Amino acid sequence: MKMKFLLIPVFASVAILLPVSAVWGQDVPGFSLGGFFEYRIENEIGDDNLAFTYYGARLAFRDERWVEFFIDGGGERISFDPVKDETAACFGLGGTFWLTRGDPGWGPLDIGLFGAGYFADYSSVEFKDLGVKTDLKHFRGLGQLVVRWYVNQDFKAFVKGGVQYSKLDPSGDEIDDDDFSATKPAVNAGVDLQLAENLIATVELNYSESVGGAVRLNYWF
Repeated sequence: MKMKFLLIPVFASVAILLPVSAVWGQDVPGFSLGGFFEYRIENEIGDDNLAFTYYGARLAFRDERWVEFFIDGGGERISFDPVKDETAACFGLGGTFWLTRGDPGWGPLDIGLFGAGYFADYSSVEFKDLGVKTDLKHFRGLGQLVVRWYVNQDFKAFVKGGVQYSKLDPSGDEIDDDDFSATKPAVNAGVDLQLAENLIATVELNYSESVGGAVRLNYWF
């Protein structure tokens, strides 16, 4: 954990010292429609991994330089041994604010801040060992520093590092939920690939409690 906080001023120093230049802006300013599939492991409760599969549609917007914003919705499936596999509607929103852009000599580099929040509501979930049914709410939040490297117009690599907050909130007093929330380091790394004009595919690995991954496809108008 100490290493995570030591890296924050290092990246901040890079952002200040990086020479800003008028290189590429966003590839296609405007808005996009697309879809995504994501698997992640957010926490370990007892000996059981708390994992989620999240899939759905995304609407995104970006200006010529500074801001990218998204809102998405779809289904989320929980994988947690005391709970039978259940699916609920899940909604999220978030965005990136790009602090600086420069060219250190081996390609344009962006540095920014990413934040996002998500919510899902599971109704009448049964905890097998207790024989108890409860409504279960799931909250997730992310705050990360982003570094993105333009290899060329069709290929960009990125790394995001920060923290993730995850919470399961059962209704009622029948279930002790002291261990159901956690704040852990969160690291994502991936690439953006331009498959065709305005069609962008993103392939990403994520790590918090353990390794997961995501695939996204967006068409920009």
